[in-house]
Amino acid sequence: MASRRLRGCRFLLASLMVLLVLFPALEDMAKPILLIAIVASVFVAGVVVVNPGRSRVRNAVTLAVIQVVLTGVAVALNENSLAYVFTVGVGLATTAVLIVYSIYCVLRYVLQAIHITRDQIYAGICVYLMLGFAFGCVYYLINILAPGCFAVNSPKLAANSPDLMYFSFVTLATLGYGDITPAAKAARALAELEALAGMLYMAVFMARLVSQHSAGGELAATDKSRNLAALDNRKG
Repeated sequence: MASRRLRGCRFLLASLMVLLVLFPALEDMAKPILLIAIVASVFVAGVVVVNPGRSRVRNAVTLAVIQVVLTGVAVALNENSLAYVFTVGVGLATTAVLIVYSIYCVLRYVLQAIHITRDQIYAGICVYLMLGFAFGCVYYLINILAPGCFAVNSPKLAANSPDLMYFSFVTLATLGYGDITPAAKAARALAELEALAGMLYMAVFMARLVSQHSAGGELAATDKSRNLAALDNRKG
């Protein structure tokens, strides 16, 4: 079981990294329903790999199905209609809920571990990346409901459709390039919350997780040395 989880969390981390790197290209090239299906698959996998129980896996699959269905309905609607805005808004909200639910399951797996192994370290990094995706979905939702919440300060970027997933991860890492900035109060407050969450998560939670893993390794090495010494004494 431990080895399977180890491979699963590595796979989840690799999947999140690939999704992050390819997200702009997928957003430009892929059809919306295909992009949403890929996103849903990755975060359902995030629930499955930590083995939280069948009921939680069913919940994640249900959210993913609702997400894909809403996207399919939105594709068939007129983009200028109120129904389109409502459907896309509900779809983005469902996506955010799915990501937050995946974060909950993975974080629960980390916090319930008796001993911190590399598996929990990988899971902790996955949670950090999931936070970026969750905030990105909320930014897209805000921009759909109130266009103009984000100002684009570069002539090379499209002013009407800013890359808010990129903005989310730049904010999470507290880089702040300034090419996209929040213009509305709600967007600013959310960006401040994300920057604070990202900084505290890495500085406090991940640092604590790594230190516990190191302490566990040193304790295991000490116990091994004691066992070997006891064995040598018995032979002598």
